[in-house]
This record gives sequence, structure tokens and C-alpha cells, in this order.
Amino acid sequence: MLHANTHPVVDSADWVRWLQHSDRGAVVNVFPIAAATKASKGAVLTDFRSLQRAGAVAITDDGKPILGDDIMRETLRLSGELSLTVIQHAEDTRLTANASLNESPTSFRLGLRGMNTDAEASIVERDVQLAQQFSGARLHVAHLSTADALKAVRRGRRSKARVTCEVTPHHFGLTDADIPDYNTNFKMNPPLRSGGDREAILVALADGTIDAIATDHAPHAPHEKIIEFERAAFGVTGLETASDWQSRSCTEKAKIPLARVIELFTSGPAHVVDLRARGTLTRGCYADVTILDPKKRWTYEAAKSKSKSHNSPFDGWQMNGKIVATIVSGRVVYRRISGQTELPGPKGPRKGSG
Repeated sequence: MLHANTHPVVDSADWVRWLQHSDRGAVVNVFPIAAATKASKGAVLTDFRSLQRAGAVAITDDGKPILGDDIMRETLRLSGELSLTVIQHAEDTRLTANASLNESPTSFRLGLRGMNTDAEASIVERDVQLAQQFSGARLHVAHLSTADALKAVRRGRRSKARVTCEVTPHHFGLTDADIPDYNTNFKMNPPLRSGGDREAILVALADGTIDAIATDHAPHAPHEKIIEFERAAFGVTGLETASDWQSRSCTEKAKIPLARVIELFTSGPAHVVDLRARGTLTRGCYADVTILDPKKRWTYEAAKSKSKSHNSPFDGWQMNGKIVATIVSGRVVYRRISGQTELPGPKGPRKGSG
């Protein structure tokens, strides 16, 4: 799924339709998530109905939280009438200005301003309370990272609010104590949290509180990362390493069954934005399948990444689990055979080194 934190902002039906044009050469499904407010400025709502008709599966100002109570209330009310999911980046930016990482002994040691966990939890708590006011409202908390925010989600569900949430592999695989001195490839928003927050996330992954695992893939150019930590852009890449972290952190460390982990990557995300007949192998549904060899060991080298960006905290790490094939609507679009990668594109197959 493609979020709205793009340039230009996807805040019109025309931009939503452009993202889905087949002549752009995409070999995978593209499900646009449009902006909730004009230019993602949090002031004037976009036309939710026209965005949905154009193909948007949800709305969000991702990366820029909707802070105004009245704006968020109206967002939930109008989107609820359309059964359109509202995805919120839960951060009270009034409390996190100039902060670079989690408020912790690590931030103190590095002499950097930290983000208090209340900045996330308070927004989740407010949004859950607002969502309870409208029976059709669908609230989804993006990249949740704290134990207190999880408590708010659980309270909302007990009150029958339609609240879902997701977490990223780096938030349940790493903590702020793992940050090497001023290594900006470990700078993301929300930031890496404490060991206690990480353990709370692993418990929530197992007990069903968390609905999906999302990479929050955020590629950046070198000049945006190879600078002082305070000035560097937030965000890390994660698409190529997600399969390893779901195996190592979930199945091995937290003893979460593999079937549950697969659900978090497939049917869970499909349910969040109501993508019917997606994320399942049930007869009659779309044949979108990723085949993974869980025993394949390999080394992730950021410089050889398929992405144009190399801002990953996992450079040089030994990985478990390798994607060997991807099928989209019944058509093989990626296949790895004997060290070679075959990538059928719009004009037929093409081969390259693996």
C-alpha cells in the first residue's frame, strides 16, 4: 500500500488515479492511501468520497498527525459514513519538537533530545475516545511503538470502538539500546523504544491485539542521512529484511506460531482497510502469493539492495528466510532460481544477478 506522504501530496482523485495507471510499469498491486487533509496540513479535509471512488483504500496524513480535536472528530465522522479507514500517525508533535530518538538513557548519553512515550499514547487515547462517538468510524494506529498506546487500543476495543493497529519489524526487533553512536540508519519516527515497550509489543503480537505488521519502508537519499543525527531525516528501509525479522523476533524469541505471523503480513492488513478477497488462499480469491524459504540463510548488504536507497539498520546482518517467488493475480512476477533472479515485467521476463 502506498501512503500519502509523497511530493506532491495525494490529496485529489486525479492523483489517486495516476498512481494506479498500468502504464507506470508496476508488476504488483498498488492500493493508494490518500491524504486526509489538503496538502496534509491538518486544516481542510479532502473529498473523501471522490478519493474513495478513485480507488483510495484509506485516508491519512501519515507522518503528520491530525492534531486538531475538531478536525479529527470530523474526519472520523465523515469517513465512518463511507466505511473508510482513518490511519493516524500517533504523535503529539507539540511535545516532540527537535527530538531525535526515544527519551531514555541512550538519548541522555548521546546528548540528544528524546521523545517521551506520552506523545504517542496521548494521541491514541484521544483518537480512540473520538472513534467511540461514531458507530461506523474505523481508526487504525500506524507503526505503534509503546506499551501505553497498546493499553489505549485495548481499552477502545473493550468499549466496542473499531480500532486496529500495526507495528514494524524494527520496533519489535530492536530497542534504543541497540543504536550505535550517532548512526542515522537507526533514526526513525516513531523512534526505537525501550526493552519494556518491545516486550509489550511481542505480547500483543501473540494475543491478537496487533492486527498487522507493516515495514514503514522509508527510503532516503544519502545526503538526507549522512549528516548530523539531529538534522538527518527520519526513516529506514524495511521491505527486503521484513521476512527475516518476522522469523527471528516472532517465531524464535516470542514463540509466536508461524501461522499467526503469516496472518499479520497478509489477511491482517487486508482486514484493516477492508480489501476483500485479498490476503487469503481461499478458493475464489485473488491469487496473490509470496513463497518464502524459511531455512534460507543470507547476508543483507544495503549497497546491493533493490532499493535506490540504502538507509537500513540491518546492513551486514545474517538473515533467516528468503523470498523465492511472488505471484500477483496468478502471474509470477518474481522468481529466484539457482542464484539468478527472474523478474517478468510489462514487456516480458528479464533476468539479472541475484
